[in-house]
Amino acid sequence: MKKFTSLVLAIGLGSALVLAGCNSSDNKVSDGVNEMLDTTEQLSKAIDSGDQAKVKDIGPKLENQWSSFEDEVKKEDKDLYEKVEKYLDPTIAGSEAATLDKEALGTLNNQLSEALKELQNKSK
Repeated sequence: MKKFTSLVLAIGLGSALVLAGCNSSDNKVSDGVNEMLDTTEQLSKAIDSGDQAKVKDIGPKLENQWSSFEDEVKKEDKDLYEKVEKYLDPTIAGSEAATLDKEALGTLNNQLSEALKELQNKSK
């Protein structure tokens, strides 16, 4: 009887740990997407105002934010991963450019935001 109780407790604890791990991955993606959406919103305002210094400051932050959870996205949804990557890299490059191309960077940033919103809806 004691062995049976120990076995049940071990299975229960193991299941709880597995489920907790799944949830933390979902939270990590959700939190990361929310953070990136906040950043793309800030970037959009900086682009619209023509504040190149602020654009150069905000844009590169997207890379670090994305790298904190991109592996989880790549495992879960390769198509969405590639969609985010498609717009992320040029958005960052545009934010670091010597001259601000408001129209091009604004378009890329909007496309990145849309891809992130799609990811956000899928990770709910």
